[in-house]
Amino acid sequence: MAATNWPEFTDQTNARMAELRKSMPEAAKGFGELARAAIAPGELDSKTKELIALAIGITARCDGCLAFHAKAAKKYGATRQ
Repeated sequence: MAATNWPEFTDQTNARMAELRKSMPEAAKGFGELARAAIAPGELDSKTKELIALAIGITARCDGCLAFHAKAAKKYGATRQ
């Protein structure tokens, strides 16, 4: 089995999400609001929440989830360690 080119896969996933936002703007807006609220710092910081979301994506074997949440976790300061 060939290894996944994650940067390319992430770009493709982002392009598909852009198509979804155009075709279903109200649903996409609601999803965006939900995602922002879920990741907002509270009892847990945003980095920890993204790492939890990444673990859920791994468990669910959701490649799109992995691509999105790995990039977001890095944005909030997560490292390979």
